[in-house]
Amino acid sequence: MFIFKLEKVKNLKENLMNIEIMKLHEINNQIKSKNQYLSELESQKKCLIEKFDLHIKTNVDFSILKYIADSILSLDLEIRSTKKIIEELQNKKIAQIETIKNFHKEIKKFEKLKEYYKERYIYEEKLKEQNFINDISSIFYVRNK
Repeated sequence: MFIFKLEKVKNLKENLMNIEIMKLHEINNQIKSKNQYLSELESQKKCLIEKFDLHIKTNVDFSILKYIADSILSLDLEIRSTKKIIEELQNKKIAQIETIKNFHKEIKKFEKLKEYYKERYIYEEKLKEQNFINDISSIFYVRNK
């Protein structure tokens, strides 16, 4: 019976790859939520800009205009910060994909190695069987002579 001696190592690599895949899903979820948050911030900013334009045309209450302008500036800062976080997450995602690719390559190497050793084992078993048959044949031949 064929037993691949490195099967545990291969299984460990597969488990590590699965963990990395889960991390990638987590990063994708974070990117998705940050993108939703970013679009909410941008829509809030758009509404505030419309309010600002409306107040400039109708009232000239500087305290309200200053409050709206400050709110727009704080939203701008939050938008920039969120974009930076999304960019960092995208870089993490790229690195995570590379890690997964490397694990996948290593697992493929183990599978090829396993196949090689299995074929070698089968060949050796057939050779043993053939030698056994040859030995029996030679014994039979010597007895019948």
